[in-house]
Amino acid sequence: MISLYLEMFFVFAMIGLFCFGGGYGILPFIQGEVIGRGWMTAQEFINMIAVSESTPGPLGINVATYVGFRMGGIAGAVCSTAGLMMPAFFLVMLVTRLLRTEQGGKLWQRFTIGIRPVVVGLIFYAAWSIAKTVLMHTGTAGIQLDWTGVFLAAAGFLAVQKFKIHPVLLIGTAAILGALFAG
Repeated sequence: MISLYLEMFFVFAMIGLFCFGGGYGILPFIQGEVIGRGWMTAQEFINMIAVSESTPGPLGINVATYVGFRMGGIAGAVCSTAGLMMPAFFLVMLVTRLLRTEQGGKLWQRFTIGIRPVVVGLIFYAAWSIAKTVLMHTGTAGIQLDWTGVFLAAAGFLAVQKFKIHPVLLIGTAAILGALFAG
């Protein structure tokens, strides 16, 4: 069991060290590691994202904690969460020191200009990957759209975009309706 805790710590430490863009930016990396290692199926991962989105706190931390808890209880949650957070903690300390210099500030600006488009691409990839899992299913005629999922996704988008319903209210309502009516 110790080796699982170390593996979770190092997997999430690598993700925390090399991934930028917040929770949505790191989702493809977490997804690849978690599914690739057989810790979860694609559907379980999507369900975990839904739970992580509807709980308070940053998405990346919630996902790491959830995966760790599922794989190794409280100790697993601590290992995976600490693994994800430690690189960011040390990088923030380093960057803060660097930003105190004029040259460091200019370097940081160039760095962020270069990385922003990549982060947007990663977020689109995460959205596409989630959408494929949620909105499509394999039936007797092959891969088909799940029209209920498409309708709910469109309704959620319209509720936020057109009617300015707060996303937290939408997520809470969807969670309650899912708990009540989903089989």
